[in-house]
Amino acid sequence: MSTISLLNSIIGPVMRGPSSSHSAAPYFIGKTVRQLSLCDGDKIVNVEIAFDPEGSFAQVYTNQGSDEGFAAGLMGEEVTSLKYRQALSDLMNGKPFTLEINIRNLDTKDHPNRVEIAITVEDSEGALREDHFKGLSIGGGMFKLDSFNSFAIDVTGSDFILLLECGDNSPLQQLPSNAKVQARVCAGSKNSHQLIEIKSSSPLSPQQPELKDMIEQSWKVRSCIPVQFSVHDEAPLFASPKALVQQTSRGHSLADLALSLEAKRLGLTEPQTRKAFADRYDVMMDAVQAGLALTNQSSTMKFLKPSAKQVGAANPVEIIGSPFLQDALSASLAVMDANANRGVVVAAPTAGSSGIVPGTLYSLKQQGVDRERIIDALQVTALVGAVFAEYGSFAAETGGCSVETGASAAMVSAGLVHLFGGTAQQAFNAASLCLMNTLGLVCDPVGGEVEIPCHARNIAGIAHAQSSAVASLSGFDAVLPFDEMVISTQKVGKQMHSDLRCTARGGCAATPTACAMCG
Repeated sequence: MSTISLLNSIIGPVMRGPSSSHSAAPYFIGKTVRQLSLCDGDKIVNVEIAFDPEGSFAQVYTNQGSDEGFAAGLMGEEVTSLKYRQALSDLMNGKPFTLEINIRNLDTKDHPNRVEIAITVEDSEGALREDHFKGLSIGGGMFKLDSFNSFAIDVTGSDFILLLECGDNSPLQQLPSNAKVQARVCAGSKNSHQLIEIKSSSPLSPQQPELKDMIEQSWKVRSCIPVQFSVHDEAPLFASPKALVQQTSRGHSLADLALSLEAKRLGLTEPQTRKAFADRYDVMMDAVQAGLALTNQSSTMKFLKPSAKQVGAANPVEIIGSPFLQDALSASLAVMDANANRGVVVAAPTAGSSGIVPGTLYSLKQQGVDRERIIDALQVTALVGAVFAEYGSFAAETGGCSVETGASAAMVSAGLVHLFGGTAQQAFNAASLCLMNTLGLVCDPVGGEVEIPCHARNIAGIAHAQSSAVASLSGFDAVLPFDEMVISTQKVGKQMHSDLRCTARGGCAATPTACAMCG
């Protein structure tokens, strides 16, 4: 079953920078844990968050805002609220509860973005209890909670969830699973208790006939709602890129397919889905403007100064310069500046690569391309990103920068090919070219900050996407199919040393100048 959504997972989520894996996912994890821990009259007393010393979180959780994301989520703040930025400070001062962050050996070490959370809750009668969660960030802001009080759960933020704590003899058969409501007994046991997980793409009510009896037989009912759009259809989006290309031969463009597939996935009408794509485009353009407004005085970046406005205002270099490239570079830097300043951006597909797609689209806008055509290109961009996600992860912790800026350039190069009249095959061909040229690209943020070389790699991604699109439209054949290049990208990423996968221990981060800058 697949929960990949174009709006949730590819050109999303809408988040605060600087990192989708280390800022957005912690926020969503914290927000979900808060919901599952609190019942009527409960209040949080203390939260302990633990990272493994060999994992990625332990290396960068302060520089990349993991602590801030967890805090805001645990406080229940909205991502666009200014209170998001204040939450960590409040918790460190014990208001309204205390927060501890510890680095220690974790029981489970299957992923570099593992986290364990112990949350102490006081109920309405003053009694204390402690709940334990295990989870992981899996790239691009996506996450999974897979353990609750030693029971195996499956919570990804894409469903409405009920967790029913009950006795071993609770009659699960009273709740037959169907397309709308699914139930299962979670593996694990605790003092003759069992845990039943119920999930649905629609809101769950205790008054629903099929739920009422089971809820009445449970001594505690926990719930959470989706952190983004709920996923209504978990069928695979497509069999392969080749299958998508074949569908375009029957009169459907890639943009049409993206719209219809996402509408089905989210249980929305196509006009509703189109509006959601348009809204996401608007958030991207707002991020460009926010970045362009930054000054040396207002920016909080550690190593870089805001340069987007300067790049945009410079005269294009004669012969090699062009207004389209220059506008795209300027807008890309603007978004990366906003991201590094922990502003609101769109992960596309990640925060570390969040400048490439909006930078390209902004430049199209500046050159007078119609808004509706740009949104069509965005839909194709997202669809090609979904193909990538079906075969692998966007987490630099497992794949290096090739799965971030490499994937982003591939996505938007396909969008450009579509916008300028290319075929579906040419779109995937351009995307494949991008992946060939970023195969093995490491993730090596200096000081753990999403600045150096992240800004530079977004600059490269802009030019890379444009040159690949032009080459494909001009007839150059990549030969190697896109899906095979995605699989190869993932394999090569896993072969890289952990120092080269977002731990700030290798590559650019290990140069003498970088080490001197970091003290």
